[in-house]
Order: sequence, then C-alpha cells, then structure tokens
Amino acid sequence: MASKLIAFVAAALAITAGEASPTAGHNSHKRSCVQIEVPVPIDTTAIRWQQPRVDNNIDAVDWVRFHTTRTTPNNTELMMGRIPIKGTFKITGQLCVPPKGAAARSDILHVATHGAGFDSRYWDAEIKREEYSYVDAALAEGYSIFTYDRLGTGSSEKPDPYDVVQVNIQVEILRYLTELARSGKLVSASKTLGDCPDKRLKTYKPSKIVHVGHSLGSIISVGLITNYPTESDGLIATGFVMTNIPLPGLNLATWGFEYAPENDPVLFGDRKSGTLVPATKSNMQLNFLRKGTFEPALLDYAWKIRQPVAVSEFASLLSGFGTQGALFKGPLHMVVGENDYGACGGDCTGTYDLELIKATYKGAADVDVHIQPKTGHGLTLSTNATAGYQVSFDFLHKSGL
Repeated sequence: MASKLIAFVAAALAITAGEASPTAGHNSHKRSCVQIEVPVPIDTTAIRWQQPRVDNNIDAVDWVRFHTTRTTPNNTELMMGRIPIKGTFKITGQLCVPPKGAAARSDILHVATHGAGFDSRYWDAEIKREEYSYVDAALAEGYSIFTYDRLGTGSSEKPDPYDVVQVNIQVEILRYLTELARSGKLVSASKTLGDCPDKRLKTYKPSKIVHVGHSLGSIISVGLITNYPTESDGLIATGFVMTNIPLPGLNLATWGFEYAPENDPVLFGDRKSGTLVPATKSNMQLNFLRKGTFEPALLDYAWKIRQPVAVSEFASLLSGFGTQGALFKGPLHMVVGENDYGACGGDCTGTYDLELIKATYKGAADVDVHIQPKTGHGLTLSTNATAGYQVSFDFLHKSGL
C-alpha cells in the first residue's frame, strides 16, 4: 500500500465544506426527530504514522508534498507501530421516524455516515430540502433514519487527529451505534439535546438496518461489512465504486489544503494540530461539482458547512477494511455520479467490473452499480439528487427492504 495511494485517498474522500453546527439545528416542525449525544466506548488499537506535523499553512503544503513525492516510503513503511485507544467519545446524531400513518417501512433504519470534510448536514441540505435532502427523501419513502457527525466533525468530540481520528476507529464507532440502535436503546442510552416530542423515538427498535455512506463514509461502511458482516442488512455506498482504472492527475495537490484554524479562525479555532480544509470554494467545485449540474447556492452551502479532516484519516484509509466481505448477505448498491471526479476521474462510464464486484461480495443478496447522470462527487448537492435516491430505494425494495 504505497504512499502514492494517498493520491487515491484524496480522490476517494468527500472533502467539501462546515461551520461546526449543532445537529439539533436540523430538526423541523414537520418531522418526528430527536437530537442526541451518544457516549461511545472504544477499546482497540490504532496506527502511529510517520508523517509531518501540520500546525500552519506552510506545514499543510509540506504535508501534501511529503505524501505526493515519488520517493516517499510506502504506507507499510510509514507505520510506526500500533497504539492502544481506550476511552469514551461523544458522538452527536439525529434519529427521525416517518409521520404516523405513513410508516410502511419505519422499522427499517438507515444509518448514514457522511464523508470527510462534511458533518451530517451533507444528508440534509437546508436549501430546497424537497430537492436535495436525503433525510426528507428517506422519510417520505417510509424509512426511519439516523444521521450523525463522525468523530472529529460537527458537534461530535474532536480528539487527536494523529493517533485517534483514524478510519478503523470510525468503523468501531459505526459498529457500536449500529448495535445500540438494534437493541432499541439508541435514545435511552444517550443524552437528549432539545425536545423529544414523539414518544416512538424513545423506544425505537428497528427490525432491519441499512447503512448508507458517502465517499469516506462509504469506506467506513464497507469496513463495517468486511469486519462485521452480520451487523448490516444492506449497504448503499455512494461516491464509491471499485474501479479498474488508474486515476490520472488526481492527488492531494488538487485540494488546496490549508491548516483549518488558519483558514478560518472563527469556524475552526477549536481544532487541533493536524486538521486540514480545502482553501477555497473553487477547490470544492473542482472535486465535487460539475458545471451545469448544480445550483450556485448549493456550492455556497457546501462552503458554509465545510469541516476539517484529520491527517491520519488519509494515512489510515484502507486500514479499516476487513477480510469477511464474502460473508455479507445483504444487498449492496454502489452509486457514483457520471462526472464523479473523485471516484473515477470525472467520467465513470466503463470504469468498473460488475462481475468482479459480485465475486468479492459473493454472499450478498444483490449487487449492482448505478451511475447517476449529470452528477459529480457531491451527489446530495447535485440537481437530480432525488432521482438518484429513488434508484437506491427501488434497489432495496427488490430485497424486501
């Protein structure tokens, strides 16, 4: 796993835009939702990586240069050993159930994990929600949905970006949240933030759980089904596909990374050494949106909600994958935009081998790849977002979900 794989890491991640906004801000009077803070105990190990520290913008450029220089050691050689990670981390999230009387699939819970650079607002755009919000679309389809701010983002806890905020830790957090939700104790075991007007939320216990990811969130969700294949009843992996092509020209240098507290001292003044954000809206447009397929207001929205990414999330990108993918028995839907620059270099046509993907997940109930027309890497920010959601919903329905 060469350090040049870091170039692929940059391509695969969802680096976009966020001020650290409370998840509670997502609630609306038309929804039955509750915002919670979940204490998540973690007892595992992480990898200590050899990499430059990032304490200012000059360091940020040096960090990019280090990981993109052709003579930099490969990732295996950059591993300095494993370290214990033990503690309880606070994760904020929102659980929503569909309106009473329109809850045909309310016992099926979508657990959505956003990509790097976002918080959970990626799933719930506050502009034209009926056209962009995945939360609204899922509720309208009758599903319940839980969105959360990954460790290090939004209102969730922000521990050390070097040793703690890594992909395998995010996988363990997703596993715990899944188990807690399945037990019916997601709300009762958490601190409630704000009101909980719908009594159904306090004891909500799903019969099935579908995981939904975007980019890095998809990688984390794939990490779940390849390490713990029985924990998920289905997976929609968006902004992610197993490609069979190289990705020319894609590397960390295209992201224009800056040190988060220096990029915006107001939004990111509380962030620690080792946190990076794209420098400008233009960097985000390049990697996530294609001219003619998005409204400028959605690019502005993405910039408004940008979130830092931890440096070790890049280094640890593939460390969360397990070896039990063939044991996953649910349906698997990989979804990429036709013009997804991050996943397949701006043109996803002919970039994957469906039979190879099926062979990798040979136990899955169904496997398919969907290329969403006229869409970039930021699927929820593109003008035909809801059409893409419906394709995934229809895919799940075929397997009884």
